[in-house]
Amino acid sequence: MESIEGKKRHNRIEQSYIGRGEYPVKSLVTYLSTLNLRNSISMASLVIALVIITGCSTSQSTSTPPAESTSTSIHTEHSMSMDHIGTTAIAPEGSVSKRPAQITRTPQTIKSKTINLIAQTSYLEIEKGKFLPVWTFNHSVPGPQIEVMQGDTVNIHLKNQLKVPVSLHVHGVVLPNDMDGVPGMTQDAIQPGESFTYTFKANHAGTYWYHSHQDSLNQIGKGLYGSFIVKQKQDNVSADHTLVLDEWSDPNTVVPANENNTLAINSNMGAYNIYTVNGRSGDDIEPIVVHQGDHVRLRLIHAGNMTQTLYIHSSAYRVTATDGQDINQPQLLNNGLLVIAPGERYDIEFTADQTGLAWIGMVGKSTLAQSVRIPILIKKANTTPTSTEIQQQISAQRKQMTSIPDITQPSLDLTTYGQPTKSEFTLSSTFDREYTLDLDMGVIDGKMSYTINKEAYPQVSQLKVKTGEAVKITLINESKNEDHPMHLHGHSFEVLSKNGQALTGSPIWKDTINVRPGDTYVIAFRANNPGMWMVHCHELHHAAMGMMTDVIYEDFESQYHPDPAAGNISE
Repeated sequence: MESIEGKKRHNRIEQSYIGRGEYPVKSLVTYLSTLNLRNSISMASLVIALVIITGCSTSQSTSTPPAESTSTSIHTEHSMSMDHIGTTAIAPEGSVSKRPAQITRTPQTIKSKTINLIAQTSYLEIEKGKFLPVWTFNHSVPGPQIEVMQGDTVNIHLKNQLKVPVSLHVHGVVLPNDMDGVPGMTQDAIQPGESFTYTFKANHAGTYWYHSHQDSLNQIGKGLYGSFIVKQKQDNVSADHTLVLDEWSDPNTVVPANENNTLAINSNMGAYNIYTVNGRSGDDIEPIVVHQGDHVRLRLIHAGNMTQTLYIHSSAYRVTATDGQDINQPQLLNNGLLVIAPGERYDIEFTADQTGLAWIGMVGKSTLAQSVRIPILIKKANTTPTSTEIQQQISAQRKQMTSIPDITQPSLDLTTYGQPTKSEFTLSSTFDREYTLDLDMGVIDGKMSYTINKEAYPQVSQLKVKTGEAVKITLINESKNEDHPMHLHGHSFEVLSKNGQALTGSPIWKDTINVRPGDTYVIAFRANNPGMWMVHCHELHHAAMGMMTDVIYEDFESQYHPDPAAGNISE
C-alpha cells in the first residue's frame, strides 16, 4: 500500500509540471534544422542516428556487459503524464556580429559569507566579433567564483531578472533539504522579479559549483552556473586557479570542413560547435601564469554535457581530490590523460620547478578538441610580465601545444590510484538497504526515454531509506555507447568496486560518478541527511528524458507545498 509520504510526493510531482506549455520548446527535428549540417548527411538519417541508435559520445570500453541483476526497489505508480519526455531541448539562439549594448564581464571572485547574485540576460563574446545571447549570474559566464572558508554559514541572495523562473543548486555541497534548489521538490522556482535566499553551512573544504536546477538542460546550457570553492584555513598552495569547461551550440558558427568528429555531435540531441574554458574559446582562452617555486592547484569543473578526455602536459603532478573529496597519498603522474564527465570536479596540484610552458588540452583529432589548449606559463620568481609579453611567449610555443598525444595510453583509473586507508564501507559491510539501478534507453508511453530499471521519471521506483541506515547502490550502464554521469544530491558516496573488482588504491568519495558503457559500479552512503533528494544523470539531455529517481527518507516529513502556478521544472 502506498505511504502517505509517497502520495504527497506524487502530488508534488504532478503540480511541479503544470505550466510546462509556457516554455518555448521545440522538437528535435526543428532544433537540428537550425544547425549547420553537412550536405552529405540527411536530416532524416541524423534523427534516426540520434534518437534510435543513440549515436552520441562514443566510448572505447570493451567491458563485458554485466549479468542481469534484480532490483530490490519497490515500484510506485505515478499518475503524471510523460508528455514532457524528449521535448525539453530548446533551439539555441544564434550569435550576432554587431556588438550588443550589454556584454558579459570577466567573472569576479566574491570572498564573502554573504553573496548577492542576479540572474539576467547578456551577450558572451564567444569568439572575436561573435556575441552569443546568454543568461548569466552577475553578467558573467561563468558566474562569479564564490569563495568561503570551511565552517562558514553562507547566505546567497538570488534575484531573478529573467523572464522565466530559476533556482540555485550548489552541486556537491551537503545542504539542508530545503536549500537544495530543486523546484517542485524542495522549493518553488523563483519567479521573474522575485528573490530567494539560500542559507547553509559549508562544512567540507573542496571544489564545487552552483547552477540553476530549474529546466537545467536549457538554463545551464545558456550560462547559469559558476564555481563554489570552500577553502581550508590552512592551505599549502601559493597559486589557485579554477577552470570551468563547457560546450555551446551556435547555429551561426560553421563546423570546419575537415571536422573529423562528425558534425560535432557528441551528446544525444546536443550538437556542440564551440568549446570554452571559463567562457573563452580557442586562442582567447585565458592563460594561467605562475612563478617558479609556486605550489599550484588547478580546479577542473565540468559544466557541459560531454565526457571529455584531457591531456595534462606536465612532467610531475598529482590528482589530489575529486568532487571535493581528498585522495589519500596520490602518486606523481607524468603527461597523462584524465577523463572528466559532466558534473565532476578534479583538483590537480604540481610544483612549478622550471620556467617554461605546461598546458592542458582536450584529446581528439577534431579541430574542436584541438581548439581547447590551456597554457600554463611558468615565469621566473619575482617577475611581473605584461599581457603582451605573456601572449608573445605563448604564441612562440603554440605549435607545441597543438601536438596530439598518444590517445591509446590509459587514462587515470581512480579505483587503483592513491594509497589504501581505513574508510567507512567495504563490499563486506552490512547494509540496511540495497538497490540496483540499470541505466539504459527505451520507449515509455510511446516516447524515447532514458531509463532506470526500464522506467522513466517520474514513473520510476524511488529509493526508500531511513535516517542512519547504510545504503548500497549498484549502478549498471546497459547503454552501448553512452556515458551516464550519475549525481546524488545531499550526500557523498564511497565507491566500493568497479566491474566486480574492489578498489585497491585510496578510498574514493564522490557525488557524481561516470558510469561508462558496460561498466558496473557499487557505491555506498550513510543516510545522514533527512529529506527528499534527486539521483539523476548529469548528461542533462538524459535527465530531461527520464533518467532520474529520488532518495526518499521514510522518517522525513516535508513542510514544502508546491504552488501549481509556479511552473516548476525539476530536472
